[in-house]
Amino acid sequence: MVNPKVKFVLNRKNFSRQILHNKKVLDDVQEQMEGMASVHPSIRVYRNEDGSHGNVVATAPAAVEAADGVLTQMIGKVKV
Repeated sequence: MVNPKVKFVLNRKNFSRQILHNKKVLDDVQEQMEGMASVHPSIRVYRNEDGSHGNVVATAPAAVEAADGVLTQMIGKVKV
């Protein structure tokens, strides 16, 4: 039987360096998110790079997320 309690511990410094500052990874994630965002015209995807790290942001009106859980589904489908 599989233990239902699994714990992942990330080394923040390495994760930041290898993922959050990796242009290729961020480009790939952004491309995936933009492709999935095409399902609804109100979903916006943009890159947020504030210097300490970079990320890809997707936004949608609360009603759109409440109706379909589209942002939750998008995040779950991203492959890194």
